[in-house]
Amino acid sequence: MNCSVTLSPDEFKVLHNSLCDLNGLASRHPEIEAVVERIRKVALKSAYEQENQDFDSKWQHYDRVRSQLGLRTNWSLYQVADLDQHHPYPGAAYVVYDEHWGESGEVVKKINGRTWAALWVAADSAIQASGDGHHCFIESFTPVADKPGHLRLHTGS
Repeated sequence: MNCSVTLSPDEFKVLHNSLCDLNGLASRHPEIEAVVERIRKVALKSAYEQENQDFDSKWQHYDRVRSQLGLRTNWSLYQVADLDQHHPYPGAAYVVYDEHWGESGEVVKKINGRTWAALWVAADSAIQASGDGHHCFIESFTPVADKPGHLRLHTGS
């Protein structure tokens, strides 16, 4: 091949997960392990290095923002490169947290701003108010169909 190839994040994810699947077969077919390692350590070496640099850069940014804002939760939406940028939910005014292990039932918190950081602050507040000390990773937001201006918070542990 005589061209520069670019993979989308989803294509890279599929390729990485496929290599993991192949690696699982290596215990029954040792020759597969050498092929998988050659793909990872030679063919995709630069792609893995880029992925690691991107992850590290984002994690440092998230950690800085968490410290500056005094947050206790973890941001896990790695497609967001800059928390100071506007989020894609026009009209969002509240975060709803009702799928948790706490004892407080539905928690609703106001979003004060249009940035990803503003969403994080509201989500962090909702998680703390819920009493759920286990789920502290913010994984996604989805609009609540029957409540305009409300975003449902989804978390993980």
